Amino acid sequence: MELRPLTLQVDAEQKIRVVLGVPKSATLAAILVLAHGANNNMDHPLIAGVHASLAREGVVTVRFNFSYTEAGRKHPDPDPALEGVFRLVVDYVGEMEEFKGLEMFLGGKSMGARLAAQIVAQDVGANGLVFLGYPLHAPGKPEKLRDQPLYMLPCPSLFIEGGRDPFCHLDRLGTVLSHMPVSPCLHVLPGLGHSYEPPGGHLALETLDEVHRVILGWLDSL
Repeated sequence: MELRPLTLQVDAEQKIRVVLGVPKSATLAAILVLAHGANNNMDHPLIAGVHASLAREGVVTVRFNFSYTEAGRKHPDPDPALEGVFRLVVDYVGEMEEFKGLEMFLGGKSMGARLAAQIVAQDVGANGLVFLGYPLHAPGKPEKLRDQPLYMLPCPSLFIEGGRDPFCHLDRLGTVLSHMPVSPCLHVLPGLGHSYEPPGGHLALETLDEVHRVILGWLDSL
C-alpha cells in the first residue's frame, strides 16, 4: 500500500492537502473518499486509521482537509464552501486515469458524513455512502433533525454509530432509516460515543478493527 500526498488548488488563494491510499491491487474495485469532522482534520485517528486499513485490503482510499482546516481556523466554512471542496476532491480522483472503472463511495466522520449526504442528495454520483457517526441532531436537541438529505439518497448507505452518541439517538435514527428510499445498513457500537470512544477513554484499536471489518463486509455485499 502506498500513501500518496497531493495538493489541490481550491481557488487563487487556497490549497488543500489530500492523501491517497493506493493498494497494490484494488481488489474490491472501489474508491472511498472520507471527509473529516468539524473539530478535527484528516489525521484524526478514526479517519486515518480507516483510510490506511482499507487501502491495505484493496480499497483506494482518499482523505483530505477542508480549506478552513488548512488555514488554521477553528470554525468550519459555510456549507456551500465545504461542499465545493468535497466536490473538487471527488472530481479530481474520479478523473485519475489509473482509477477509471472503480466504483465511487463517499463518506466521512460527523460533519464529513453530513456533507457527503448533502452533495449526493443534490447531484454528485456515488455508488454508496459510509457514515462514521452521522450527526443526526445537535446534542440535547433530538427534535431538530438533520435528516432531509437522507431521504433523497439514490444509493446504498452504511451507518456505523456509537450506542451512546449524543449526536444521534438511535430511536430517532431508526425512524429516519425506515423512510429512506434505498434500504440502509446500520451497525451499532454499544456503549461508545461520537468518535467511537468509551466513557472517559479514546478510540481503541479493537474498535477500529471492527469498523474496518464492517465496511469491508458491506462493500463486499454490494
